[in-house]
Amino acid sequence: MSYQVGLDLGSAGTTVATERGVTTAARRHPHAPAKEIAQLLDDLTARYGEASSRVAMTHPLSWPHEHLEQLRQDLIDEGRADVLFVPAPHAAAIAFDACAGMPEHSAVAVFDFGATAADVTMLRKQGVFLLAGRPERVDIGGFDLDDLVVEHVTAKIGTHSPELVRSCVEAKELLGSYPEVRIPVVVGAEVREVRLSRLEFEAIIRPSVELAVAALERVVRAAGLCEPDVILLVGGSARIPLVVKEITERLGIPVLRAPDGAAATGAFLEARQLEPEPADEPTVWVPAPREEAKPKRRIPTTPFIAAGLLAVAVMGGWAAHEAMNQPKVMMETTSVELAPPGTAVLPRF
Repeated sequence: MSYQVGLDLGSAGTTVATERGVTTAARRHPHAPAKEIAQLLDDLTARYGEASSRVAMTHPLSWPHEHLEQLRQDLIDEGRADVLFVPAPHAAAIAFDACAGMPEHSAVAVFDFGATAADVTMLRKQGVFLLAGRPERVDIGGFDLDDLVVEHVTAKIGTHSPELVRSCVEAKELLGSYPEVRIPVVVGAEVREVRLSRLEFEAIIRPSVELAVAALERVVRAAGLCEPDVILLVGGSARIPLVVKEITERLGIPVLRAPDGAAATGAFLEARQLEPEPADEPTVWVPAPREEAKPKRRIPTTPFIAAGLLAVAVMGGWAAHEAMNQPKVMMETTSVELAPPGTAVLPRF
C-alpha cells in the first residue's frame, strides 16, 4: 500500500508526518539536510516494507532560489529526485485549513517563532494560499531566549556549566505551564537551588518578544484591507504565554496555536493531494438473458368450427343493420332555473 510523507527539518529537530501520525526526533545530520532526508526515508522504507510514493518537505520562505536548487541537486546525488518543496508558512496554513475550513478569500498571518528566528507571513486563500503583502524575518528565536535565561541564572550564582544550560532550557519550557521553577545547581560539593518565576522570566525575554511581535504588527498593518482573520502561531517559542499576550494586546486579532508538527502535516497533505487517483477498474456490462417468446397456440380449424364462425359473423352484421335503421330519439337535457327562494320556473320548449 502506497503512502505519503511530509518532512519539516527544523533547527531543533526533524518532524515526520504520515497518515499514521506525527513524530519528532533530534537531527542526526544538522549540516547535511539531503543526507538527513535520505536516511529518514530509508528508515520509513524499512518500517513499512516499501518506499513512499510521494515526499514533500518544508523550507523557510526566505531561502533563495540558489539554495533550493543546491538542495535539490544534493537530493539527486542521494538518489532522492522526487522530493517536493513546500514553503513552511504555506504548509502550516494548509494544515490549519484542513481542520478549520477557511472560507474563500479569507486571510491568515502565520507567526513562526522557532528556534533560530521569527518568520511572519500573510497568506490569502484563493483556491490555494497566496502571499498577501511582504513577509518579514527577525533573527530572534528560542535559542536566543535560552541564552538570556542562562545569563540571568549564571549572574545569580556566579558559575556556568553544560548541566546548568540544560536545566535552564528545561526551566524555560516548564514556565509555560508553571508559575515558578526551581533549578538545581551544583557549586563545588554543594547542591543549591535557583528559583525562576514566570514574571521574572517574562521580564528577561520581553524586549526580544516585543521585537518579534513588532514585525508581525508591521506585516499586518502593511496589508491594509487584507487584514488577517486569525493569527496562527507556529514553533516552540510561540507557546510562551507572553507571546500570546503581546499579540492580543497590540493587534486585537484572534490568536490560535497550531498543534505540534503543523508544518510537517501540511507538507504531508500537499503530497497526498498530488498523488494521482487510482484508475477505475473497467466495468463490463452483461445483458440479462433474453426470454424466448412462446409461440401462440393456434386452434385447429375444422369444417364445423368454420361454419359456426360464419354464422356468428352473419348474425352480428344483421344486428348492426337493424340498429342503424331504428328511428333516432332526440333527447334534450334542461335544468331548472331557480328564481328567488320559494318560486320555481320551468324551462320553455
